[in-house]
Amino acid sequence: MTGACHIANRARIFHGPGIGCLALLALGGMAQASQPISTSLTECNVIFSELAVIGEARGKSQDEIAAITRSATVFLDAAFAQAKHEGQPDAYEHVRSDLHRLTDKWDGRFSRITLLNENMEWIKYCRALGKDRGLELP
Repeated sequence: MTGACHIANRARIFHGPGIGCLALLALGGMAQASQPISTSLTECNVIFSELAVIGEARGKSQDEIAAITRSATVFLDAAFAQAKHEGQPDAYEHVRSDLHRLTDKWDGRFSRITLLNENMEWIKYCRALGKDRGLELP
């Protein structure tokens, strides 16, 4: 699935109060030291959005899906705020650009058994990043 199509299918995840249609602690060297925190937060949004889609496909409860989706939204809101804090001239464009690139990167990743351990480390990283940033994740 192409990035644009993938994002369109997930638009409900990237909509929320005060945000447009978009959707430190590097474990195992996953996040690049030069990667802005806003990009890491955007990547966590994409990861949790992917988890919500997979959860729906696997019959997870609506409460579980809602919690995962809420986490994705919290990461995205934090990415916008962080991009502004980093002095990005256009925080929206910065996050949107990262979102498209990272959605392509994560599309289908959770179905690849060879990436299971790395994917789990990314989820742990996102939770640690959220805790470090004081985000209220469900």
